[in-house]
Amino acid sequence: MSLPTPSSSNSTTGGFSIPQPGASLLLSFSFRPSPYSQPAPFFILGSGPLAAQRAFAAIEANASVVVLGKGNLKTVCEELRWRVNHGQVSWVDLDQFSDIAHDTELVNPDLVDTFALDKYFSGLPPSVSPKFLCITDTLLSTTTRRSRASARSIHTLCHSRNINVNTTDYPDLCDFSFATAYRFPDPPVISGGSSSAHLPTNGGALQIAITTNGQGCRLAGRIKREIVARLPRDVGKAVGNVGKMRALAKERDRNAEQISPSILGFSSPSATEDSEELDPCADTDTAPTPNSPVPQRPGRTDSIQENGLSPDVETTADRTRRRMKWVAQISEYWPLEKLAAMTEKDMKGYLEDEGAETETKAEVDPSITPMETHLSCMAITKSQLPPFSVPPPPPTSIHSIFPSPPNPIKPGQILLIGSGPGHPSLLTIAAHRALTELADIVLADKLVPAAVLALIPSRVEVVIAKKFPGNADRAQQEMMERALKEARKGRCVVRLKQGDPAIYGRFGEEILYFRNPPPRSPSTTTPAVDHPPLPPTLVIPGVSSALAAPTMFDIPCTQRGASTSFLITTPVGKGGKMLDMPKYERARTVVVLMGVARLRSVVKTLIGSGKDAGDYPPYLPIAIIERASMPDQRVVESTLEDIEHAMESAEVGAQRPPGMMVIGWSVSALWGDGNVDVLNEGDDGEGESLEKRASERTGILREASKAIEGEFREKNEQEMKQSEGTQIGNPEDVRRVRNWLGDGVRWRVREGLASTWDMFNINSE
Repeated sequence: MSLPTPSSSNSTTGGFSIPQPGASLLLSFSFRPSPYSQPAPFFILGSGPLAAQRAFAAIEANASVVVLGKGNLKTVCEELRWRVNHGQVSWVDLDQFSDIAHDTELVNPDLVDTFALDKYFSGLPPSVSPKFLCITDTLLSTTTRRSRASARSIHTLCHSRNINVNTTDYPDLCDFSFATAYRFPDPPVISGGSSSAHLPTNGGALQIAITTNGQGCRLAGRIKREIVARLPRDVGKAVGNVGKMRALAKERDRNAEQISPSILGFSSPSATEDSEELDPCADTDTAPTPNSPVPQRPGRTDSIQENGLSPDVETTADRTRRRMKWVAQISEYWPLEKLAAMTEKDMKGYLEDEGAETETKAEVDPSITPMETHLSCMAITKSQLPPFSVPPPPPTSIHSIFPSPPNPIKPGQILLIGSGPGHPSLLTIAAHRALTELADIVLADKLVPAAVLALIPSRVEVVIAKKFPGNADRAQQEMMERALKEARKGRCVVRLKQGDPAIYGRFGEEILYFRNPPPRSPSTTTPAVDHPPLPPTLVIPGVSSALAAPTMFDIPCTQRGASTSFLITTPVGKGGKMLDMPKYERARTVVVLMGVARLRSVVKTLIGSGKDAGDYPPYLPIAIIERASMPDQRVVESTLEDIEHAMESAEVGAQRPPGMMVIGWSVSALWGDGNVDVLNEGDDGEGESLEKRASERTGILREASKAIEGEFREKNEQEMKQSEGTQIGNPEDVRRVRNWLGDGVRWRVREGLASTWDMFNINSE
């Protein structure tokens, strides 16, 4: 059976993934000292070049390194000798501890170093008791290689002392191994126009590690190089900038109010620990998504309350939580190049409460051209994005559609454009031309991927909306004000949205706002100015993700025999209000947008019973599709009753927003040999044939008999459910689900973009 995507995995009987032995547990160790304890030294046995490599890696992890060898420093390799002389590494000569071996009748040379190590370790204070030992003089290519018997003896000694051992080229004598690693450097700070070619770089926060689990160490090095070459050059700086932004977000509030545990609602002894509790980007955070709901912040135009306080007043803890949510959103959605280009001034601007627009340099100094303008409102330039081939702009003439430079007399134009689900090749021709030829400024929503933004020429300003949790309404207002402001300058403004702008894209709000703009922006205090009317806003439709995302995984929204209609809905209303979900109809597919973060409440409503519930069968197929049409696209297929467990499983891990839900029998319609017999011939959408309905009208006696039989069956099924712990439903439907997922399987994960999509990539010239 062929699959539409490169990889697929299933859960096991009981609903959980089948462990596949043979992997390594990849951990990252840091030896940074803490206020509570001092980390034990990292011990290395051997004095050759490999020992020097291991020592360097440990030093970069803030470890105190002790090299164990025999003889004086003259026998040590040059690099280790240099590090010992400069105080970076400690040296211990094991010969001074070897007398215990000679005092016994044991003459086996393989045990000499074992006894020496035992004596040395016994003399160490408990605070520096070893936890790691790396044996490097067993390297296969060396002429003075330690014997296997000696290595095994040392390994046994270390186990008796609870010391983890790595023995080079003896995998069976290893408790841990060294992955092939790369640390991305932070680029140097350039001043005075000097070149960075020969400037030293700083160690970055980003590291990657590759292991082949002993199957191909040389190949691991090549794979590492391939990965490094494909990532943006400044990806390490992007990570560092996000870390700085997190620190700024916490520092601002700590300095403002000196956060105490009682204010934050925690009993933590330190402010640092308190702020980590509030940080969705922290390493200790296990939230599966950065989109968890938060209260919507009041608008900037809300009136002052009777008590004289603004409705915008937040507690310190709420403000910190909100800012940390914003940092999490920036980490998830912004292009890596944009993150790498942030300055500290930019970071502080993004964390501002109001997020009001700041005048650009061109507005302050008319001599500065638009290309020299640096936008403080999340602007990015072409130099910060990967290169893509862009058609050269046509010459400006009276016959050209390409707009002339901003002219105070010529009215501008606003283009409201859908960018499709994500893959640049799914842009419409009109959208592609607007972005590459017509635009003077692009105001993009945060969901528009970097690959689409990369198509925009460097002459065009790009602004990303701050539609972070709790700030969507404010950000929407800011973007509409900015679009109107730029259009009144005579510029061609592209308002870029993901998917189709008319499908939950606030398309109507913007059309009405641009059609009847207010006399002045509510965020400014400048007097009202009469502006000439703008041309009508041109709307360019886009390929909606509501249709494209299911199609990417061979899930049809409509399919003969499985679904005769489909409905697009969302559980999120204005101001974050929870909306009602549609009732169950067997022949209908339901597509839920912006609902994955509220999965639990959505599922509870759907499978519940009663006036406000959906009465959906708990075994009904559901698919959660993430980042459709992008290289890391993924679908998690399950049933309504198991989808929460699937999304929380180790197999799925962290969510990959943006995501959407597809619910109904169409989810399983095209799997394998097909499942298109859910609806019988003459089906009315409720799963009952006309013939069956007619037979039920033959007499009251039959109706009564059927009712009694139904009550008996329902009671029997309830008893079976209680005794077996299994949800009972239509036996034929249960069989369909079992055939679709597999007997005893509760969910399936498919991910990746088919390689045939490479034919449609837009490559740089």
